[in-house]
Amino acid sequence: MPNRTKQRRSGGLTLLLYQRPLHPELFKILGTEKVVRRTYEADIWLVEGGHVVTFSTAKQTLVEVIVANNEPPLTDRNLLQTIPCRGEKYHETAVGGVRYMISTQEEQLSQTLYDATRHEITTDGTGGYLSVLDIERRSQELLVQSFHLFDENQMVIKTQGIIEVVKA
Repeated sequence: MPNRTKQRRSGGLTLLLYQRPLHPELFKILGTEKVVRRTYEADIWLVEGGHVVTFSTAKQTLVEVIVANNEPPLTDRNLLQTIPCRGEKYHETAVGGVRYMISTQEEQLSQTLYDATRHEITTDGTGGYLSVLDIERRSQELLVQSFHLFDENQMVIKTQGIIEVVKA
């Protein structure tokens, strides 16, 4: 019977939910996308070690920030939630006509499975970590699916979020 040892988790991600826009200078932005719909606007940033989604309506702004745990702390001003992305979690909240729902899942993979997963996502030989965002733009809501892979410990963290305008 083979001995299996579980690697100690290092790094990982933390979800921060703000009720205000954050300044781009707080992040090393690697890519951006803007979504404009009749009921909302969204700015999506792929940042070093995570991502930022700013969702704004005429009366409300919610910002989802997912960053590496070892990143310098961001501001506490208008911070609604701080949730470590450990294990499996589901979170839902509503703020001023905007509903926010997210599920996170952390998986520790074997080296073989991790390599296969990484290869499926990209053939680029980047090292350290890899983040991929899949955005679905709808008239009343934004769906954001992310995959964050960490080479040093074969960790994959997946998130699925929905930010939607709630009709009165």
